[in-house]
Amino acid sequence: MDNNWNGDDRRQDRWNSSASNSSYYNQPTHRPYGQAFAVASAACGLLSMTTSCTIILSLPLGALGILFAALAHRAKKKMSSTCATGIILSCVGLATAVSMIVYSFVMLPSLMQNDLFRNQANAVSQRLYGMDFDEFMEGAYGYSFDD
Repeated sequence: MDNNWNGDDRRQDRWNSSASNSSYYNQPTHRPYGQAFAVASAACGLLSMTTSCTIILSLPLGALGILFAALAHRAKKKMSSTCATGIILSCVGLATAVSMIVYSFVMLPSLMQNDLFRNQANAVSQRLYGMDFDEFMEGAYGYSFDD
């Protein structure tokens, strides 16, 4: 038996919202606007937070997460929980990466006083760039770690 038959030889138009016999539950729906940007924001925020120890990956991923959340949030609408999650995770990832950068620059002079660390840094720099780290700092910035 056909379910769209209403008994008086007419078929119901279940997709026409102006039809008098249509119900709310038969209306076609659309995907919410900005859902893809909200999911992208949460994914970038999560990746930014988990890769914050690499610093280089965390900064652009955190910035993209905040950008996608801003694109997903529509004016005069309540922010979705996915957008809020993306913003929070992106901010945590960015803050962690920036704090690690600041900590590295603040602690570098005291770390270079340790002979073991200094020899390792010089060996790595010699293999990668063909010059010691001490030579690089003196040539590029005029800074010497020797007191």
